[in-house]
Amino acid sequence: MITSVKIILIFFLLQVSFVSFSQVAAPPPGDTSINNTSKTDTVKEFEIIRGPSMRSINIDSVTTLQTIAGGAIVKQGTTIFNADSIAINPTTHIAEGFGNVHINQADSIQTYAQYLKYIGTEKTAYLQKDVKLVDKKATLFTQALDYNLGTGIGNYHNGGKVINGKTTITSNDGTYYADTKDIYFKNNVVVNEPKNHVTTDSLLYNMQTQNYNLNGNTYIKSKEAEIFTTQGSYDFKSDNALFTSRTTVKDTSNRIYIANNMAMDNKSGSAQLEGNALIRDSAGGYTVLANQIFLNKKTNSFLATRKPVLIIKQKDDSIYVAADTIFSGYSTAVKNEEFILKKDSIANDSLNRRNIADTAFGSDSLHPNLQLKNYSERDSATHLAHVIDSLHEIKNDGKIEQAKKVKENPALNDSIKALVPHKDSVQIDSLKPAVIKQQSEKRAAAKEGLPSSDIATIVPAKTDSVSVDSLKPGITTRNIRSLDSSNGNRKDSLNKRDSSRYFLAFHHVRIFSDSLQSVCDSLFFSAKDSVFRLYYDPVIWSGHSQITGDTIFLYTKNKKPERLYAFEKGIIVNRTTQGFYNQISGKTINGYFVNGKIDYMRVRGSQAESIYYAQDKDSAYLGMNRATGDVIDLYFVKDDLEKVLFVNDINGKFYPMKSIPQDQKYLKDFIWLDNKRPKNKLELFE
Repeated sequence: MITSVKIILIFFLLQVSFVSFSQVAAPPPGDTSINNTSKTDTVKEFEIIRGPSMRSINIDSVTTLQTIAGGAIVKQGTTIFNADSIAINPTTHIAEGFGNVHINQADSIQTYAQYLKYIGTEKTAYLQKDVKLVDKKATLFTQALDYNLGTGIGNYHNGGKVINGKTTITSNDGTYYADTKDIYFKNNVVVNEPKNHVTTDSLLYNMQTQNYNLNGNTYIKSKEAEIFTTQGSYDFKSDNALFTSRTTVKDTSNRIYIANNMAMDNKSGSAQLEGNALIRDSAGGYTVLANQIFLNKKTNSFLATRKPVLIIKQKDDSIYVAADTIFSGYSTAVKNEEFILKKDSIANDSLNRRNIADTAFGSDSLHPNLQLKNYSERDSATHLAHVIDSLHEIKNDGKIEQAKKVKENPALNDSIKALVPHKDSVQIDSLKPAVIKQQSEKRAAAKEGLPSSDIATIVPAKTDSVSVDSLKPGITTRNIRSLDSSNGNRKDSLNKRDSSRYFLAFHHVRIFSDSLQSVCDSLFFSAKDSVFRLYYDPVIWSGHSQITGDTIFLYTKNKKPERLYAFEKGIIVNRTTQGFYNQISGKTINGYFVNGKIDYMRVRGSQAESIYYAQDKDSAYLGMNRATGDVIDLYFVKDDLEKVLFVNDINGKFYPMKSIPQDQKYLKDFIWLDNKRPKNKLELFE
């Protein structure tokens, strides 16, 4: 009886189990699909690889779920799904995975999560909680990821992080592209890696090349610089960058670089700036603007083209320099030694010039292979020897000492050594109205050892006050020491403690400041001695005066003009308010400035010439004096020529105003070039 009851109960339980939870039968050999669709369906069927516990659950009359528990493994095509348990709807081709989900795409991309909902018809996986996508070197972490296994595109919207080696990138939203190995990060993007820290609005990152494409407000911080941009690309692997929007770079020396487009190679230190480019060096006191600039941050050199303008900063009167090309670098070749002045001596008043650009660039990677014209073809003399003028002495050893560590650097052989003054022969205390007496000039001449008979003065009656013998010593003798030489000296990036910055400007050079303007073909300026060296038909204007010569050196102190020296064919033209031209020409011209205005000039040569319009005390013109002499001294007051002094071998003739011959009004090489004079700084930017 008991045995019969047991048999009936076992049979009943087996029937119930078959109706409600019938176990999936083992598929026939060669067919492991779980699905009710026809074989013509393009959707690949789920194939059970492993299922320790498999059951069917009837949800309703038309829906039956197949469940696999105990460490399920299911395959669709080449993709394998692992989870603690998986539920499959064969009708809709939807599968859900619970616990330790793992998706393996043909052993290439591995995806992990704690929950999976997979739509087989779309091949889209919705993963949640501790999601991790591993694509060889890079790993994506997020809490929710929508990932299409067919297209290889995944999206997250609640924050995500990618780790690729030592690089970490986070953002609020992101899109992963399996085919191209790109991730597009959006909103609050932050990149951290050993060399750089980046914040941006959006970023496209390639996991293989480690190249960044930036879009939106971007800030890049590194040990070498800070970068602000809105669009561009940065390859942190090669340390190259290309920015295609207005970009600002600020380096550790507080130098600022700005341009519409910028390409950078940080390993070599070189960069190219294009479109409204700017370099501002506050410490060096200069700014350069151009439409194209090549620079090297390691050597701190640059080459500016396409309408470059250099601005040398000073407190009240900045100097603007425009040219076809401007180059700047550091060199140890420019000397600035002091030596004692000696008395006048005429000796080879010219320069031994060579191409100053040939090797000035040294080993600079930006070497533009620029060459200045061979000035020796235009210069009649070979070198400066001994003493040129009582105001200063220039030495020339034939070759400037080369920098020890820079190969073949003859660099910048036109440097002039700074000067220690002595008392000049003509000294001035004031310009009170009184007559200068001939005897006073004779005493002054005697001080220089000149014959008293060989001195004469042309002075308008209104300035008849200066008595040379009563003057205080040292007024016209300027305190010429090391001319602003400390400004440009520093230990540069090449560890040359005595190096100094220099500037080269090539062709169609124009200079403007409130106190002085100039044009020339080429220019060299060194912060070592603060001398502007102007080559090829230079012209300088100051107030109503124009100075020309074969070559002109303009000395500055505290970045203001202090004195100038014109070599060969020097001519001074001073235009009066009535339109007359006072003219003085000679072999050399020495001039001094006070508060940016011409104060005194000395013209020398074998017979210096002058044309001077004399006035009475009421400023009425008396006539024109045309005279020659070995030395002519000029004195200015408020930009106007006030007095002319002749020294040695004097010859001249005075013409009343109504009797001036037309052919005597102008010196041989007279030319008034006011049409070339820069009228304002804005002209230099045109």
